[in-house]
Amino acid sequence: MSTSALLLVAFAVLLSSLIQTITGFGFALLAVPLMSMAIPTDAAVVIAATLGTFTSGGQAWSERHHGDRPTIKRLLLAAVVGAPFGLVILNFASSQQLKLGLAAVIVLFLLLNLRGFKLEHASVPVDLAAGFVGGVLSTSLSTNGPPLVMAIHARHFSPHTFRGTISAVFVGIGLISLVLFGATGHFTRDVALALLVAAPALAIGFSLGLRLRGHVDPMRFRGLVTILLAVTAVVTIISVVVG
Repeated sequence: MSTSALLLVAFAVLLSSLIQTITGFGFALLAVPLMSMAIPTDAAVVIAATLGTFTSGGQAWSERHHGDRPTIKRLLLAAVVGAPFGLVILNFASSQQLKLGLAAVIVLFLLLNLRGFKLEHASVPVDLAAGFVGGVLSTSLSTNGPPLVMAIHARHFSPHTFRGTISAVFVGIGLISLVLFGATGHFTRDVALALLVAAPALAIGFSLGLRLRGHVDPMRFRGLVTILLAVTAVVTIISVVVG
């Protein structure tokens, strides 16, 4: 992996972690397509999934007494079923096809956000469907957040219970994904090198985000992030057409 590629990976991770810390969303949605400009998309997925698992770990531990266990179990059981299907997609889809899938997920996420779509009523089938889709997206594109967040929001938990539940689910699905990636040889030497470079960038982005989030207008910043995600989707689609 070239120096320029590693620098772009570090920049993508720093920017994405900064935005994630300020807004609460956007890490994989930004990091994977940005990294894919310099490295194969499947490697970008593995890097983002690995970093995301570790960043969720701290919150999962601190909120471990607040999670709703039945919801966590349903989502994770469904994710176990969905994750192998996502791995098949990652193994057999071309880099261009994965990029197109990323763009589609970003566009769908933006449309749902702009329309203010939220699930109002939770149920066991909703949890199972969200967990399954989250499992598929985790191992194929590392973008499992949207369906899981919508399903848990629909249960109208308190903030503590929401954070405890979503962080436990993120860590659980992340660990499932990492086991599958390891078993299928996705932790290559290049991925390991990129992770070594990305880890400090992740910490710097997180630290900057903590310092900045008290000094920015959250709504205005979320609007800027929406624009950035839209530009990212467009650039990703163009790279598929040109590439």
